[in-house]
Amino acid sequence: MSALKDYKYNEEEDGELPSLVTGTESDLNDILNHVKSDGGINIVSEDKIARTNLQNSNSDNSTTSSRKIPVSIITGYLGSGKSTLLEKLAQKGSDKKIAVILNEFGDSSEIEKAMTIRNGENSYQEWLDLGNGCLCCSLKNVGVKAIEDMIQRSPGKIDYILLETSGIADPAPIAKMFWQDEGLNSNVYIDGIITVLDCEHIVKCLDDVSEQTHWHGDQVVLEDKLTIAHLQIAMADRLIMNKLDRIENDENKIMKLEQRIRSINSEVPMFYTKFADIGIDKLLDLHAFDARNVPQKGGSGSTFHDPRMSTVTLNFRPLKTQEYEKFEKEFLQVLLWKEMGVCNDNIQGEVQRTKGLLLVDDKVRVLQGVRDTYEVFDGEETSSRTCRIVFIGKSLDQKSIADLLHNVIK
Repeated sequence: MSALKDYKYNEEEDGELPSLVTGTESDLNDILNHVKSDGGINIVSEDKIARTNLQNSNSDNSTTSSRKIPVSIITGYLGSGKSTLLEKLAQKGSDKKIAVILNEFGDSSEIEKAMTIRNGENSYQEWLDLGNGCLCCSLKNVGVKAIEDMIQRSPGKIDYILLETSGIADPAPIAKMFWQDEGLNSNVYIDGIITVLDCEHIVKCLDDVSEQTHWHGDQVVLEDKLTIAHLQIAMADRLIMNKLDRIENDENKIMKLEQRIRSINSEVPMFYTKFADIGIDKLLDLHAFDARNVPQKGGSGSTFHDPRMSTVTLNFRPLKTQEYEKFEKEFLQVLLWKEMGVCNDNIQGEVQRTKGLLLVDDKVRVLQGVRDTYEVFDGEETSSRTCRIVFIGKSLDQKSIADLLHNVIK
């Protein structure tokens, strides 16, 4: 930020310094009353005062607009409860000024209806006040530039953004879009991915890979017998297990549900809800893509193995600097950059999400990645003396990945 212009008193610009005491006062109280009665005496000109006030105002706005705004992506199938979740958050309010961005082809029909009443049948290109400090808009283009432009037009009004996606959206490209733009001086950054699941039907959605019979039609069925639900769970930093009321009396069904979810993503925190009712503090400030998000020691295990999408966790000794360079080139990039020609015939599958705690000499480094994009941050000191890396992806084989790591750092 450029330095502020100095508007202090200057005799050439402001004239002779006026006398605060005229010499006609009889005592100190008379002097004080004289100063107070005329509101004080301006030592600098009125024009300079006006320019100073304008500069300070612009400086405040500049500071506000330069602050990066966190964005969390809300994903999940149509009918999972995304709409209800956003409505509840808008009703509850927060000490943060939250903005909700609805994909114009999204699922939040009740909020859309409320916005339509406020704005006729137009597309919502500006923020609308939903009350409780919550703003809302709808965009055809949920690209970073469109969101940045709207923030620039609303300085100081937004502390946090919740971005709803359509039910059939793969969250990975959206997360990469925000993450990559953050490095280009964007005023927004990706904070986390929140996936809402329907407890009653999610297992059926995972198992049924027929385009003719799937619960949500052919648009959610992918190659390799995967569904969009697999990707939404794999990428999640928080899972909202909604509609618990539909299965809460069936403990066996709940146990099997958890096993299925943990077989895909063993690391993600899970919150069971009824009618998507959850404390907003559990959804904000996730820091899922920066150095504060370190993989935990041991996730919850699962007796169910889904070869289509799974979690691979590796623990290994600290590395020397030269070993780390080899680790990055011959292990990490082989796993993540296969589409770019870096390959190993023994390694199959596709990594969706990467998290890691790396100890390199006396330094702590934190690894974060989405598909072929990754970044390594300086981390805070830790008591751990073991490196730990977690890969979540499709058709990953624990043994072949572990063997590759062993060959690289043996």
